[in-house]
Amino acid sequence: MAAEDLSTTRKALYASAALGVGSVDYIVAVFLLKYYTDYTGLEAGWAGLALLLGKAFDAASDPIMGYISDHTRSRWGRRRPFVLAGSIPLAISFAFMFSASPEWSQTHLFLWLTATNILYWVGTTMVEVPHAAYGSEMTETHAQRISLMGWREGFKTIGLLLGGLIMFSLLESSVGAATADAAARGVAGDALTEVARFARGEAHHVIATWIGPYILGTTLITFLGTREHEGTHTPPRNTLFGDFTDTLRSGPFRFYAFVAIIGQVADGLTATLALYAIGEWWGFGDPHSKYILIGYMAMAALSIPVWVRIGLHFDKAKMMAAGTFGTTLALIGMLFVPQLGLWWAYAMLYFAGVGLGGRSVMMVAIIPDIIDDDELHTHTRKDGAYFGMFSLLRKLSRSLAIGLSGLGLGFFGYASGVAHQSPDALRGIVIMFCIVPIIFSAVTSVLLLFFPITRAHHETTLATLRRRRKMTDRTSGMDA
Repeated sequence: MAAEDLSTTRKALYASAALGVGSVDYIVAVFLLKYYTDYTGLEAGWAGLALLLGKAFDAASDPIMGYISDHTRSRWGRRRPFVLAGSIPLAISFAFMFSASPEWSQTHLFLWLTATNILYWVGTTMVEVPHAAYGSEMTETHAQRISLMGWREGFKTIGLLLGGLIMFSLLESSVGAATADAAARGVAGDALTEVARFARGEAHHVIATWIGPYILGTTLITFLGTREHEGTHTPPRNTLFGDFTDTLRSGPFRFYAFVAIIGQVADGLTATLALYAIGEWWGFGDPHSKYILIGYMAMAALSIPVWVRIGLHFDKAKMMAAGTFGTTLALIGMLFVPQLGLWWAYAMLYFAGVGLGGRSVMMVAIIPDIIDDDELHTHTRKDGAYFGMFSLLRKLSRSLAIGLSGLGLGFFGYASGVAHQSPDALRGIVIMFCIVPIIFSAVTSVLLLFFPITRAHHETTLATLRRRRKMTDRTSGMDA
């Protein structure tokens, strides 16, 4: 495991794969549910259930992928081949998810969304789990891990920003062209609204198809631009069950997983329901929804270098708590948008973006410290297994949030394709977009203050591991 500084070029090449994943992640989180409810006509409850089943089915692949990459040996390394190979089903399934037809039956739509969503998350797993584990193995110091994960999460956030810009801009262009042509032919009123709705829905597939090569290109850069080097790693267990149970035996990991699940459910609810809140609850249509959400991601990206610099001097968990608490304050502020108006909506979403930047970096940077603590106690190192388990829990949390969003919209009476929602439907959006995330985020920020692996604790762990590795190397040399 390298303790030396990593060059800027190496960090950037490593982080490239996160650009493509980030772009599609944003589009799926923000646009997919609304695409199926408002364009294809799939009932919100069925759409939410399909997404929930897709992610729940996929979640089991995360620890398996971690285990496989831990045990893979090839001329290209054990992580990089999966990063490249996973981009293929990821790109294909992403295009297929947005190719449904409103002429299909409810059953057809439900099965199509479930199947393509499963394939999408399998491809995402193949890219993200080995990629994160690869980063964990590249360096071990506090400063370098925060810096490397800052690059990774920074590129992913830029990808999120690009995905949002591409989707918003091209959808707006497609709708504008279709409505202008229809208006020139004398179409007006509700008929013109229907033209816009169908044009918007059909444009999703064209955009998703073009993004596929971009996903392949970003992962290819990471594959070709980096090289894996074998370090002084102890071998993982010979069974998936052994690796799996070790992650659950780790007290710090159990604590962190519990906290992360709560926080991810909160994030998933706000991400999935953002367009519903902006358009239905606050009443701000295009172009404000685009500028608000793109600005949110831009603030996250711009804040990451600041979070990284500050994080070099403080405990990672406390920095993550600070970012989460900032998001909590922003969500409380969003409750007053109907009274204070558009400018307040911009201010609160942008402030929430700053909190997102800090959370995204520290959330991933903490995992390698937990792996070091586990290696100290078990004498084995399982980067893939831990990142696989963390990815599993993260996806289950997000799938729960997406499923609850769809089921909740159906429960509160959200109606697809109507100009104005009922008071009950609006109340449901407020509860799921603001109230529940406020409670969950507040709990997360408080619990993080009690995370047991501090910076001082981790430095002591590293010192012990280095002494042990030197003794092992000397013993191996004598045996040879």
